[in-house]
Amino acid sequence: MTAEVRQQNYSAILRTVMRRGPIARSELSELTGMATGTMTRLTSLLCSAGLLRELPAEAAHRALGRPRTPMAVDERTYRVVGVHFGLRRTTVCLLDLRGRLLAEVRLPHRGRRAFEPLVAQAVEGIRDLVARHGATVLGVGASTGGWVDREAGVVRAHRVLGWRDVPLRDVLGGSLGLPTEVDSSFRALAMAERWFGGAQGVDDLVGLFVGNVVGAGFVLGGQVFPGYRAAAGSVDHLSVGVQAAEVCSCGRRDCLHVAASDLAVLAEARQAGLIGTRGTLEQLVQAARTGSADADGLLVARAELVGVAAGTLIDMLDPEVLIVSGGVVDAPEYLPAVRRGACAYLGDKRAVDVESVVRLSVFGTDGVAVSAASVVLDRIYAAPAAFVPGLLELRYG
Repeated sequence: MTAEVRQQNYSAILRTVMRRGPIARSELSELTGMATGTMTRLTSLLCSAGLLRELPAEAAHRALGRPRTPMAVDERTYRVVGVHFGLRRTTVCLLDLRGRLLAEVRLPHRGRRAFEPLVAQAVEGIRDLVARHGATVLGVGASTGGWVDREAGVVRAHRVLGWRDVPLRDVLGGSLGLPTEVDSSFRALAMAERWFGGAQGVDDLVGLFVGNVVGAGFVLGGQVFPGYRAAAGSVDHLSVGVQAAEVCSCGRRDCLHVAASDLAVLAEARQAGLIGTRGTLEQLVQAARTGSADADGLLVARAELVGVAAGTLIDMLDPEVLIVSGGVVDAPEYLPAVRRGACAYLGDKRAVDVESVVRLSVFGTDGVAVSAASVVLDRIYAAPAAFVPGLLELRYG
């Protein structure tokens, strides 16, 4: 068996166990098309490498003869790091190989937005987190908003942070001495939902993020779609049919970003006196929850505009699932308003079960950092030998 074929087989096994496990070797053989003997050898090697583990034999099968020994992803040995660069903070987290959040730290920017100081702050935070938990880290996944070229490892443009053509993968990975992958936070969120979130096994998926930045990630036919120049998912200028107070950089007032982003809704709330000049979205939500009809009305109106954007994307791409995340649904009580907006846009254009299609991210406020780790987890599951030294050299028996 060549190294390339073994790598492909390792990947097929790990991906299947991740999505279907715990699962017996016999079922793995059926699902992957590998011979039973090959499956036994390769799963044993993956166990030796700390990527899989055998669970106790299933008691239900003992009375029928030979017991089945289920295989599961080994969550005990290795860790991955996720780091998300946002507008006001960088969030660093530690996950196991099943995508479960183990620890998280949030690093306020305190007015800093330049590339070098924010990366230096992230490196320090990652080193501290890893040291405190004694983790063996396989790799780092980094994400941020804007236009991110995953293959080049470069943030091409991030309007809010002011970054342009910054080599995030090389600088971050070089500072840490760890394999590092980067992608847009929008694609990372869609990927995470499909890997270990609320859309597992869904092959046609849209992830719509509305926070300080807005964007979308597309999974089409089971593959994350980056676009020809890695720029797919820019929905800043998607028309939502209302005139916002602020003029967009494109010269219009009906764009999603200026009408419904966190920045837009907070500016409107401050002007209306609903929160202070430094008031936060959390404070606006709290005001609504404690009886402010004006605060609630503002959040409902914003959610309905997000629903218009969701309806537009549903009409355009016909996904099985559209998952909404970001500040718009940090308060889940506004999801019905998002669905109303989607229904209003779709009207009689197409028959869509909006209640089923439009869903809330399962990750809540942890989504951006957890999903950043999915960028490197996806690579690990695609090419495990690139992250676990010596895996291709292991021999059975």
